[in-house]
Amino acid sequence: MPAPRAAFDALYDRHLQPVHAYLLARTRDREVAQDLAQETFLRAWRNIAEVGPLETGRQRAWLVAVARNLVIDRSRRVRSERAATERVGRLAAPDDGPDPAGQAELAGDVAAVDRVISALPEDQRVLLSLQVMGGLTSAEIGEMLGEPAGTVRYRLNQVRTRLRAALEQEEAQR
Repeated sequence: MPAPRAAFDALYDRHLQPVHAYLLARTRDREVAQDLAQETFLRAWRNIAEVGPLETGRQRAWLVAVARNLVIDRSRRVRSERAATERVGRLAAPDDGPDPAGQAELAGDVAAVDRVISALPEDQRVLLSLQVMGGLTSAEIGEMLGEPAGTVRYRLNQVRTRLRAALEQEEAQR
């Protein structure tokens, strides 16, 4: 096998255009497609010993599988962030009238969210705050905390799962 750098350069030159085209078709956003292509090829670099020796068609299949997974992860994250933003927006939106029942329900929802978030371990509250309130990506959070972006994404997924379960439990207890 050629040196890792030469193998990566050849892989990159051969597959960048089709991978980017695939990502552009899936995301319909040039900047997002470029970011995901960059992440795809970063993963290829990290796995060049595995990917470099593959024949061209298998290299492309590997890259497209990685790109596909990145698109799926991004879609899930965007949906999750939208849902969280909508929920927070509903909680923070001023009520149009002095409906006491609505006010009490809103206060209960806010208190439940506050209890659930307060019960999280500090490291999980930090991750959640950096992503939701700080608007940072997992790569930016990872850089800030000195952790790989993949680890941050995994940990954020754990936090979301824990939050969802705790909020469902809170709701069931009402």
